[in-house]
Amino acid sequence: MSSTSRPITVRPIILALAPPAPGLPRGAATPCLERLGGSRLIDRLLGTLHGSGLPAPLVITGEAAHAELRTSLGRSLPVIRVAGGREAALRAALDRCEEELLLLHDAERALTPSSVVRDVLGALQQDDDAVVPVITMTDSVKEVRPDGLRNIDRSTLAGLQSPRLVRRGMLESVVLTGGEAPEDAGGFDEIRAALEHGARVRTVHGSHAGFAVLDRLSLWQAQISLGLARDTSHRHGLARRS
Repeated sequence: MSSTSRPITVRPIILALAPPAPGLPRGAATPCLERLGGSRLIDRLLGTLHGSGLPAPLVITGEAAHAELRTSLGRSLPVIRVAGGREAALRAALDRCEEELLLLHDAERALTPSSVVRDVLGALQQDDDAVVPVITMTDSVKEVRPDGLRNIDRSTLAGLQSPRLVRRGMLESVVLTGGEAPEDAGGFDEIRAALEHGARVRTVHGSHAGFAVLDRLSLWQAQISLGLARDTSHRHGLARRS
């Protein structure tokens, strides 16, 4: 669909699946319940989705975090508990939703700007199976080979972010009828699985603010990005350029 004709049957799905990380101030059952400047991460995400004109999302989480999320969000949102990882959560989303378009957003990527959400919603074309925001890979990446390391051209690589706009049929094909899903050290990912099935995935520019807040370091980075903390890395020998 063109940017002037946004899908009107999109159901947002918040995937609050990240496990608790040692060292976070509150020790919450899931990182999205941590606070930044008085607001919980998930509240910031809910505000962004609502401001983009989307209906109330379905929240899916694991067994360990369900009670705390249910209490924190009250009865305003459906919070579904699943046993298992991302695949189980996506199956639950398909069972609970009838919409043809699902907007999957990882709860820990709560600082994703509304502009990225709008770009994702507006980018879907008729022949596309999904739209995902990506950022350019800047880290040094090497291929490990028996004869040593080999450089990889970073211009051909990108990091996947949230939200992902996916067609129901495509998601069903990779989590319900697709057999064994491809997995690696990073676990199951529906976009990678879709590409393995020959799906057409369109990309839009993501944002460096869309990183995952999962531990003490990333929470500190989030505080800096919001102007709530000062970058003092130079005090530990990491000089900053002016």
